[in-house]
Amino acid sequence: MNAEQILDALGDVKDSYIADAEKPVRRRTVRWAGMMAAVLALALALAIPAAACTDTGYAILYALSPAAAQALKPVNESCEASGVRMTVDSAVIQDNAAYIRIALTDLEGDLFDGTIDLCDSYDIKKGFDASVVGGTCALESYDEDTRTAVFLTQLAPLDGTVIQTGKVTFRLREFSGHATQQDGPIRGVDLADVGEAADTVSMEASFFNFNADKEQFTDRTINCLPLGEPITEICPGAEVTGLGWIDGMLHVQVRTGQGTRGIVYLADTPEDGMDESDIFNWARSPSTVEDHGTCWEDFIFDITPDEAAALTLCGWFVMQSEPVRGPWEVTFRLA
Repeated sequence: MNAEQILDALGDVKDSYIADAEKPVRRRTVRWAGMMAAVLALALALAIPAAACTDTGYAILYALSPAAAQALKPVNESCEASGVRMTVDSAVIQDNAAYIRIALTDLEGDLFDGTIDLCDSYDIKKGFDASVVGGTCALESYDEDTRTAVFLTQLAPLDGTVIQTGKVTFRLREFSGHATQQDGPIRGVDLADVGEAADTVSMEASFFNFNADKEQFTDRTINCLPLGEPITEICPGAEVTGLGWIDGMLHVQVRTGQGTRGIVYLADTPEDGMDESDIFNWARSPSTVEDHGTCWEDFIFDITPDEAAALTLCGWFVMQSEPVRGPWEVTFRLA
């Protein structure tokens, strides 16, 4: 990349400045200033592309000007690390939305399967204002024969503007290659024996209801259970750490470790799974405290003690394997 392209990428270079620099001058001081400007321009031309190739330099450039950072970023549509190859399958714009397919291929044969999860550890760098662009990234397919997982990333403007073409960088720090699922009754809990909570703490709760007929979302501060110690295990990495009635609602506190996430729900019988239960008629989203990968959540049910006594506390949880770490990074043109 030449100096003119670098200046164009950085932007705000006035034509008059360039014209003045091209005029012949005779005064020594002006000649000296011109020489120094040329040296600085040459240093800029050499330093900025080199900086764009390092993590630190690229981060600095991107913070100053996303357009400049992406213009200087070299195209590289494939990379390998930790036994995994990442490639760009396709990157197109259709109906004012970008559709990007990123493929991960297991070169060793046992690093991931169809339950692979990117663990929200990916980052998408664009040469335009990211604050007005919404995006999703989800597993689209998994091929057992080639041991390849394809993730579809969709980007679309939130303000109705036209999505821009240019270079895009997709970076992945880690992923969980395998996951197991558990759904069933939680042993060691009798809802008929739950009493009033002795202590409470004030926490923010985002109440929701997934029932299609009465979907609701509200936020407010409520009283919750203080962080507790394990009462009974739900599955590896998850325990019930508190039970109690607070302000007329049943609170069930759950502690999960890194890589384990899920929900508790109430079922009519132990044989009922989450899909057959009426959990979302009552369930409220948890108040959450996180500490070094450990998460405590209060699951809150708006029912009476008599109703609770006739129900079974169940848990639906996903347990992920230890993450495989990269990083992996590809840069490609979006057109």
